Amino acid sequence: DQGFYYCFSCKKGGSMFDFIMEMEKVPFLESVKMLASKANVELAEESPHEKQKRDLNETLYDLYDKIAGSFNFILLKSKQGQKGRAYLQSRNVHPDMWERFKLGYAPDEVSWLYDFLKKQHYSDDILALSGLFSQKNPTYPLFRDRLMFPIRTWQGKTVAFGARDLSGTSKAKYINTPDTPIYSKKHNLYGLYESLDTIKKSQQAILCEGNFDVVAMHQSGYTNAMAPLGTSFTEEQGKLLRRYCTKVTTLFDSDDAGQNATAKALVLAQRFGMENKVLKLTKAKDAAELVELEGEQALKSDLQTSLQGFHYLVNNAVKRYDATTSKGKSAVFMAVRPYLDATESAIEKEALIKHLSILLNVDESSIIDDYLRGKHFVAKPEVQATSFGVRPLNPATISVDLYAMLTLVNNRGLYLQTRYKLVVEDLEDKEAEALYNVLEDAAREDVGKNDEYILQMIDDPQLRSDVSLSFTMEEFKMAPLKVLNEAVNRIQLRNYEKKRLSNKRLLDISLSDGTSDDGIEDLLREKTEIDAKISLLRQALGQDTITGR
Repeated sequence: DQGFYYCFSCKKGGSMFDFIMEMEKVPFLESVKMLASKANVELAEESPHEKQKRDLNETLYDLYDKIAGSFNFILLKSKQGQKGRAYLQSRNVHPDMWERFKLGYAPDEVSWLYDFLKKQHYSDDILALSGLFSQKNPTYPLFRDRLMFPIRTWQGKTVAFGARDLSGTSKAKYINTPDTPIYSKKHNLYGLYESLDTIKKSQQAILCEGNFDVVAMHQSGYTNAMAPLGTSFTEEQGKLLRRYCTKVTTLFDSDDAGQNATAKALVLAQRFGMENKVLKLTKAKDAAELVELEGEQALKSDLQTSLQGFHYLVNNAVKRYDATTSKGKSAVFMAVRPYLDATESAIEKEALIKHLSILLNVDESSIIDDYLRGKHFVAKPEVQATSFGVRPLNPATISVDLYAMLTLVNNRGLYLQTRYKLVVEDLEDKEAEALYNVLEDAAREDVGKNDEYILQMIDDPQLRSDVSLSFTMEEFKMAPLKVLNEAVNRIQLRNYEKKRLSNKRLLDISLSDGTSDDGIEDLLREKTEIDAKISLLRQALGQDTITGR
C-alpha cells in the first residue's frame, strides 16, 4: 500500500521497483515495464530531454560514489588522513562509526580533486554541476582540509557532503554541498539511510541538530537518529520521514535557534499525524559534546525523560510570557496556536485546549472562542535576556547599523553593490561591524549562499541568535533595496554631521589662534562640501523615508 518493501530476514528494502529488480534480476526500466503490464498501464516513451536528465543524474551518482570512496580511503588508510583520524579520536568517535557513516577526509590540496576527476574522464560541464568546486574558480575544490560526512539517500546513494573545517582558519566551520541536479537539502536527512532499519522497526525517529550529534547518538545505541541539513526541519523532510515511521522525537540545541527549530519540527510532525516528543539534555549543549566529554553512558543517563510536544511548547511560552496577566495568557495561546492548527483530530484538539486552560487558569470556552475567531493578540514583553543568556530580537529597538546588516544578511545578493556605498568603518554598532565582516568573509570564500554557512561564521552567541531569528522574520525581507538605501543614507548623514561638528571645532580654534588664511580657507571649503552633502542626504531621506529608525 505504501509503495515499498522491507525484508527483516535479509535486511533488504526499497520501492516496488527495487523488489521486482531484486526478485527478477532485471534493470530498472524493465521492472517499470513489468509492473505497468500487470497494472494495465500504458507507458509513455522516454523523451530525449528525459533521457538526457537521467543520464546526467546517473553520471553524478557515479561521480559522488567515487569521491566518497576516495575521501573514506584517505581518512582510513593514508598518511594525509592522520589529521582527520586524530580529530575524530579527540571527539571520542569510535572507528566503527567511521565505517558506518563512511566518513572521509578532504586533503589540503588545491588541484588534487580536479585532477583526479579529470583522469576519471568527467567533463568540465559535469564538474561545474557537481557542487564540488568554487563557482568563481571551477578548478578550486569547495572542500579542503575538512572532515567529510557523505549525505546519502534512503537507497544509500551518496548525493552530497557535509564538511567540518580542520584548518582552524576558515570562518565557515561547517559547510554542505550546494543544491545540485541530484541533491536538495530540504528533501534529504543526514543519517536517514544509516537509521532506516531501526526506524522501521521502532516506528520512531530522533531529530538532532548536527552531523556529529547523529554520530554520537548512533555510537550510544540510538541508531534511529538523523539531522536536517540546514537550520530547521522542512515539510519535504517530514513527508519523507512519514513514509517510514509514525513518531518523531526532537533533540535540538537549547539556544533560541534550537528552540525555533524544535517548534517548527513539532508543528510539522503534528500536521503529518506523527506522535511528537522533545528530549532535552541537562549536562551539555548537544549530544556530540556530551559523548566527547563524558562518553556514551553519560548521554544515555541524560536522555531518560521526554516531554510531549504540545506540553513543551506551552511550558516554553509560559517561561517567555507573563501568564499571570491577560496579555501574557493571550501571548501563550498565540505561541501554541500553530500546533493546534496542525492537529486534525477534534478529540485531540479538545484535550490540548483543556490542558492549556488548566495551565493558564482560563475557561476552555474562552480559548475555543478565540481559536474559532482566529483572534490575534500581540504581546510585547520588555526586551530582556532569555534563560539562555540572549535577548529576543526586537527590530524596533536595534540600531540602524544592525538593522541594515540584518536586512543585508537576509538579502545577500545585494551585498556587493552595498559595500561600495558603505564600508565597515562607517558603522558604530559593534554587532553590525561583526556581521559586515562575516558577509565580507563569506563573499571571499564563496560560501555566502547558504544560511547555515553564515550562522557558523558568527562567533558571538547573541549575534548568531539575532541572525537566526531574522531568517524567520518577513520584516527583513520586505523591500530590501529601499530599506538599505535609506539605512545607508541615515548612516552617512550621521557621519557627516559628526564631520561637521569636528570641522566647526577646528574652524573655531583656527579663527582664535591666528591660523593662516590658507588653512582657514581649506576648512571653509570643507564645511561647504559637508553642508552640501548633509543637505542632499536630508533631502533624500525626506523624499524616500520608509522607517522611523
